[in-house]
Amino acid sequence: MSRAVRAPRGSILAASALACAALLSACGSSSSSSSSSTASTAAKTVNSSQVERSIEESVLSERHIHTTVVCPAAVPAIKGQTFECIATSHSTTNPPTESKTPFVVTVQNNSGYVTYVGK
Repeated sequence: MSRAVRAPRGSILAASALACAALLSACGSSSSSSSSSTASTAAKTVNSSQVERSIEESVLSERHIHTTVVCPAAVPAIKGQTFECIATSHSTTNPPTESKTPFVVTVQNNSGYVTYVGK
C-alpha cells in the first residue's frame, strides 16, 4: 500500500526548478521538432562545441599540433548517427601552409556521447 504525502507548493516548485536545471546542464543543447515546449518532444543534440574542443585537445596531446576544429552545429543525438568535423592546422614554414584533416564522429547513445577517428 502506498499513501500520498502532500508537499508544500514551494517545495514542489523548487524541486521542479532543480530538475529542469539538471536536465538542461546534462543535455548540452536541445531543439524541438514541433511547436510544443514540453521536454518529451525535445530532440537531444550533440554538444558540437564540446566535440570540437575534445578533438583539438586530442590532436595537441597525441600529435603536438595546434588545430581549429569545426563541426556541424545541430546534430541529433541518435545512436549510430555519424557526422564529420574538420581539423585545420597551419604550419610555420615559409610559405605557411594549411592542412585540413576530417574526423568521423559517431554518436554512441541518445544522450550525445560520441567517439571520433581521424581519416
